[in-house]
Amino acid sequence: MFFKFLHLFAQESNSRKCNLIYEVDTIGLSKTGIVNLNITNKELYGLKLSDIFHEVYIQPINVEKSENKSNIFYETSKSISDVNCLDCFGKFKNVKPNKTISYSINLDESKFFKKVLSSRSTKYRFNIWFDTIDLLKNSTKSKCYVGSFTSDKIIYTTK
Repeated sequence: MFFKFLHLFAQESNSRKCNLIYEVDTIGLSKTGIVNLNITNKELYGLKLSDIFHEVYIQPINVEKSENKSNIFYETSKSISDVNCLDCFGKFKNVKPNKTISYSINLDESKFFKKVLSSRSTKYRFNIWFDTIDLLKNSTKSKCYVGSFTSDKIIYTTK
């Protein structure tokens, strides 16, 4: 039993971050409120990724607000929430090497975005933090883990 634990621990400590490419598509964001997240598997084998990306796993960070329609942005108060959601992912789908899985996320319906981007008809600039830690279904085949990542700065005008 002790050796089995050591074997499992040794495997865990040798794991590395999965080779994934993240692309955040914000075209039409101010009109639709929708961000598209595209994740491409660059591993040599398939990875089982969730077919759903729940809105509780994204939050705005480094938020700046523009006052009076100017192009001058001011930092807002920091707010990030720790979320544990055990049933926020759907079924896991095998994403083959060099294939992409896409997720559409409506920021206008996200409680975290509503809380932080609370002023109407206001221009904001921020990064989106994607918590992707539970996105990958662990298996003996996947010897990697999925870490969180942050988007480039996004400019968004609330409705």
